[in-house]
Amino acid sequence: MKRPTMMMMVAAAIATLGTATAARAQAPDTAAPVAPPASVPPTIPNNSDPVSPVEPVVPGTMPSLATPQALPPPAPMVQPAPPPTPYAYEAHGYPVWISKMGSAVMLGGGFEDFTQNAPKSQTNGGGAWNLRLAAGTRQFVGLEAAYVGAARSVNALGFSTNTSLVSNGVEGAFRLNVPVAAGQLLLEPFGFIGLGWQHYYLSKTVTTADVTRSDDVMSMPYGAGFMMAYGMFMLDARIQWRETYYNDMFRAEGAKLNTWGAGGNIGVEF
Repeated sequence: MKRPTMMMMVAAAIATLGTATAARAQAPDTAAPVAPPASVPPTIPNNSDPVSPVEPVVPGTMPSLATPQALPPPAPMVQPAPPPTPYAYEAHGYPVWISKMGSAVMLGGGFEDFTQNAPKSQTNGGGAWNLRLAAGTRQFVGLEAAYVGAARSVNALGFSTNTSLVSNGVEGAFRLNVPVAAGQLLLEPFGFIGLGWQHYYLSKTVTTADVTRSDDVMSMPYGAGFMMAYGMFMLDARIQWRETYYNDMFRAEGAKLNTWGAGGNIGVEF
């Protein structure tokens, strides 16, 4: 009795399961479809193709790698300004005091006196004047050409009252310069030596046999000075000695017309 009942229950369960499966197969599928997984490119992109860095990336694709040609150009480098220099420079890079010759016209005067006993005892110290042309004022070696003159009073017996001893002459000299330039300012110690000719004469008649009325002598000026220039304007101060040769004016022994003097000049440089 129990065994037939068991078999009947199994058969009923199988029949119920078959009915549910058939009904499910006939019912429509209303569930939302599931999207397939994103596809992966089968190959690696070609890196040699330039790609703009701002090109949008398509969803579901791998962006190409950036190449140097696709990158933006680097920003230009800003060069720093060169520091200021105390010297003015020409196009070739040398300071002006080396590249520029430097020329000047100067006018000046000062004091002058004899150094030998015979003329010094019969005359007084006097004033001197000059007009100079200079070349190479901004070089280590320069030249000067000058007209020079002087006058002094005579205070000895045998001379008329208010007699003066006057000299005029010309000179040329070599200059050795030490130019130091800073912008428009030029400071320059210098030395010089040269040769010249001078004509001495008395302004009035002489009545003594020891002195002649006039004389021409050869001279050798030498000395040192200091020049300062700013822009075109210049000043110099100098001290000089003048050796003379072929003297006949004062016939006493030791009567050479050697002089010493000090003075200054003002002028323009170009």
